[in-house]
Amino acid sequence: MGGNLILVGRNPKKLKDQQKEVLQKHNVRAHIIDVDFSKPEAAQIIYDTCKKNGWKVDYLINNAGFGGQGKFIKHSMEEDMSMIAVNIETPTRLAKLFLPDFVKRGSGKLLNVSSTAAVIPGSLQAVYYATKAYLTSWSDALWREVQGTGVTVTCLMPGAMQTGFISRGDLSSTQLFANAVKPD
Repeated sequence: MGGNLILVGRNPKKLKDQQKEVLQKHNVRAHIIDVDFSKPEAAQIIYDTCKKNGWKVDYLINNAGFGGQGKFIKHSMEEDMSMIAVNIETPTRLAKLFLPDFVKRGSGKLLNVSSTAAVIPGSLQAVYYATKAYLTSWSDALWREVQGTGVTVTCLMPGAMQTGFISRGDLSSTQLFANAVKPD
């Protein structure tokens, strides 16, 4: 079973590279939406682009996110608010837009990518850990609300992984990521 993809992100070159890769490796077409998840209008742009192009979304995967390290009082207001926008606000807005369509047609799957960080306090990463706690709690609540509609809500809570997340958040020196698993 396969299907086409809609790749969303703020790096057009990276999106085009991923688009080529999925076509070559999996013979799957990938559409691209270039948008910054930290902007309040991001979710609406994504939803409107899908509607305008007639792209039916069967699976909504909220896996954008970023973290950082350091004392809360040392982080800039802009950095923390951007993290909240990317990790909480845009996934919430996306679900608010797409879930009614899923429920109306009686099918659709929402996957929110949280973290094992959701279940412990995160000294030196307070906002990141809190955003993941929100995603986990919110996903559980939505899962209960959509019971019997044909729609599913799932929350994935991976541990430390070797991804671009580590370098983006300047986390390579932390003990948590010292032995992070490399994905295949």
